Amino acid sequence: MPQVHANVPIRARGLAKRFGTVRAVSRIDLDVAPGEALGLLGPNGAGKSTTLTMLMGLRVPDAGEVLIFGHRAGSPQARALTGATPQSTGFPEQLTPCEILSYAAARYRTPARIDEIAVRFGLGQLADRRVAGFSGGEMRRVALALVFVGAPKLVFLDEPTTGLDSAAHESFQEVVREFLDQGGSLILTSHHWDEIEAVCDSITLVDRGESVLEGRIRDIRQRTTVSRVTFSLPPGTVPPEWMQAVHDDARWHLESTDSDKVLRQMVVEALPFRGLTVTPLDLKDLISRIRKEETGP
Repeated sequence: MPQVHANVPIRARGLAKRFGTVRAVSRIDLDVAPGEALGLLGPNGAGKSTTLTMLMGLRVPDAGEVLIFGHRAGSPQARALTGATPQSTGFPEQLTPCEILSYAAARYRTPARIDEIAVRFGLGQLADRRVAGFSGGEMRRVALALVFVGAPKLVFLDEPTTGLDSAAHESFQEVVREFLDQGGSLILTSHHWDEIEAVCDSITLVDRGESVLEGRIRDIRQRTTVSRVTFSLPPGTVPPEWMQAVHDDARWHLESTDSDKVLRQMVVEALPFRGLTVTPLDLKDLISRIRKEETGP
């Protein structure tokens, strides 16, 4: 008998979890398709971390279920198909990255090549050095290499780029995009909103234990036509009150659903602006605005 949902990386239905009298998560449904990257978002205490641990099989839900390629989350079959960033990067100091990766690879039937993984995560010259004395960023690179050492089909990345420099950050995104292009799937949590938008196709926003906003990012962007208008003014000059612009010590900013109208009025009033740009809202501000429009002031 064929296994139900065997080709679905992750399918969660009706997830709920309480801690005593505190309802941490309630009625979470979630799907991730092959080749899809999902950003799991939410403020501290919203239930995001609890949701993530249930999806990974580290915590058993009070209600609902999580299936990973048709297998119960946390089962040996599910673990064999997944990779995850470890919660701690406190590896034994006497070991080298090569030894750490080899130890992990031995737990999988068909692991990735250790030397290739080391190079992909910038560990080539560090592979045979003991991790004692490694910087935080170097330890994070070892942790990220561990995610992919088992050649997983689904990965969980919890704040994966914390401590990485910009070059390592860009390299990580390249690895992730390659993984997705090859049919892999992932769930990413990050406080870097630009990283979420650069990597993810879809998002699920958790607040007060419930999913309050979900969908593909491109579809969410179409739900509002607001743009951000940014410009400079000569010292001592302020924009007219109707613009409701705010100043950040260097530039003026405002949000508008009709930036062309704003620009025309600025010209009519001979406002001496310069360096004006009109850009879409970044993902964080976009979500905030949608939430305000849905829930009211």
